[in-house]
Amino acid sequence: MNFTPEELQEYRGALRDRICSICGKFGYDEVCGIGEEGECPFDRHLERLLTAVLSTPRSDEISAYIPKIREMVCIECPNQNDRGVCKSRDTAYCGLDSFIVLVVQTIEDVQDRLRAAKSAA
Repeated sequence: MNFTPEELQEYRGALRDRICSICGKFGYDEVCGIGEEGECPFDRHLERLLTAVLSTPRSDEISAYIPKIREMVCIECPNQNDRGVCKSRDTAYCGLDSFIVLVVQTIEDVQDRLRAAKSAA
């Protein structure tokens, strides 16, 4: 999938507003970073995450999204080893995994908003 810089900014802003604000309130902002750089998972993996979520047929079950996210996002994360084990995810220190329901909802909400704006234009 290809995203314009404006679309990426729209998705990232929505994730920041909805999820990163929660991370800050609950103290995750100190541990949600990825790798030695401490980069936010949404900054590091945004395009792969969007592609994983938006290429999955919509579902009310979060389990429908997990395989593609693991395949497209987690595999590129330095916190996951070659066998697919991620200590960050397993100990609830992965912001993406901890808030996966909100992440998927947010991405789909932005997609709906962008489609409506294109239809209205």
